[in-house]
Amino acid sequence: MSVRRADAQLALLAVALAVLIAVAWRSTPGVVARALTGLEPSRATSDQSVVRVTVPSGANAEQIVTALDAAGAVSDAAALRVLMRLTGVGADLQAGRYQFRKASGPAEVLQILRGGPNGVQRVTVREGLRVEEIGALVVHEGLATPEEWAGAIAKARPEAFLAQRPKDSDLTGYLFPASYDIDRTTNAETLIQAMLDAFSERVAPLSEEALASGLTLHQALTLASIVEREAVSPDERATVAAVFRNRLRAGIGLQADPTVQFALTRGERGVASIAQEGYWKKSLTPDDLRIDSPYNTYLMPGLPPGPIANPGLAAIEAAIRPDPVDYLYFVAAPSCDGKHLFATTLDQHNHNVALFRASPCAR
Repeated sequence: MSVRRADAQLALLAVALAVLIAVAWRSTPGVVARALTGLEPSRATSDQSVVRVTVPSGANAEQIVTALDAAGAVSDAAALRVLMRLTGVGADLQAGRYQFRKASGPAEVLQILRGGPNGVQRVTVREGLRVEEIGALVVHEGLATPEEWAGAIAKARPEAFLAQRPKDSDLTGYLFPASYDIDRTTNAETLIQAMLDAFSERVAPLSEEALASGLTLHQALTLASIVEREAVSPDERATVAAVFRNRLRAGIGLQADPTVQFALTRGERGVASIAQEGYWKKSLTPDDLRIDSPYNTYLMPGLPPGPIANPGLAAIEAAIRPDPVDYLYFVAAPSCDGKHLFATTLDQHNHNVALFRASPCAR
């Protein structure tokens, strides 16, 4: 064989080998190799849209890859499967919301998955919670420490609607209950601000209507917080609100159990009461009803100094727009379903109380 012919064959072999290497580098094994060695190139793409994928609790590796592939989050699902198999990632992945660049490389996707949920999550603050209960939820979600929550609650705020509060009041009544999107940048301060912003948008515009009905916004929130804790059935909110407003006009004490529950958690005996009974003591005693507190509406006339919980929009609207009824009393219904029996006269009310006391829910 001549030297020239041998050189030509070597050149041809080199070209073929180069093609095979190039193909392998672009193939699934090649992608895996680059990912494992940290050589996977970043893709410059004009489509920088974000893809959000929720990994459900208990999902296995195959289910996760399938969801990512269907959402367009990964450029090579087969390579991601191999990567997850080789690295042993899968069963230990955290459930939650993730976000990716569209058609991300397998190594990038795997890195995000191993880091835990990075997408927008959601925390729900339900109606009728105290500031402390919301704080416990925030701490449970890992958004803040108890000290960080307390500091954010105590911080001075510039919102004009907060100026109506009595001196030394916290934000009870003004943290709007709703579902809030959270991510890794969310902390106590940003969540509180989001709740105040929601209040400003949804509730503050009702100030004039509240005044027209005879209440300041702060008074409306105070009444709404009592309604929120009293009315179990949504369709009774406006009727319960009417009872309290009728009693206010008649100069009759509200005698609302939730205000006593709130009073029990304040002052020197508050810590012990919370430790033993929680924030809302279920069975009040005659001694409880005599507690010396401006929040005890069995002893003090009119509304308490401020809200006892954070009411939702429906309860606030009920306080401002009560039903046009003459009721002055209500008691739990003997049906034990959270409903109430309403009465205009004390005799009617006493009859309803007897019905309740004879029911299974009174035992």
